Amino acid sequence: GILDPQENDGDESEPPDNANGQLDRGFYDYVTVYSTEANVDSSGNTRLNVGDSSARSDLQTLLQETFKEERALEIMGNLSTTATYTSILKFYYSSRMTFEEFSQVADRLTTSTATTLPGLVNVNTAPKEVLMCLPGLEEKDVDDLLAYRGAYALGEEPNSIAWVTEVLEQTKATGIGPYITVHSNQYSADVVAVSGSGRAYQRYKAVLDTQQTPPRVAYWRALTHFGWPL
Repeated sequence: GILDPQENDGDESEPPDNANGQLDRGFYDYVTVYSTEANVDSSGNTRLNVGDSSARSDLQTLLQETFKEERALEIMGNLSTTATYTSILKFYYSSRMTFEEFSQVADRLTTSTATTLPGLVNVNTAPKEVLMCLPGLEEKDVDDLLAYRGAYALGEEPNSIAWVTEVLEQTKATGIGPYITVHSNQYSADVVAVSGSGRAYQRYKAVLDTQQTPPRVAYWRALTHFGWPL
């Protein structure tokens, strides 16, 4: 985490640098190998697979429990019995639900049979550099997403991915649907502990998976031997 002299001297020695005193970490801070999400809703219940035609009766039951029976039948009538839904956002557009209606059930739905979903991007928290990697998005689309989510007060982030349909056109929203989430379960910590006298310290890097109680330590490494980092 500290530049060596030859990394901050311009063209005087290898490697080439701009002598600005700042460490360019490349894409290191934007990638991970730990991101997984259990395919369950916020209450821990298995989600309903709207891509499974045999689950139509369960879907109708869910809609009737959430909305009135008449409205549930209207929504079911909008759905094709042969359509393949690659994301719940594609299902949303087919269902012709209102944004408010879909927001009530989105967390209960999935299009995957997998028990865990790896590598999803949290659209509530991901930086611009990561959102730019989502398929089909241009810089203006990402700027619009950032502006929309920035309007939410701290602690009031949207609880489903439905909000992206309020920002993006249908093709772009459905295109990123399979790759996004509003949940984060793995967190990293770079911890430095210093003695009261300032003569001794320890440093550790940890990655914690919070999908269980207590959280599981997914990674732990001592970094003290790298030297004083601050």
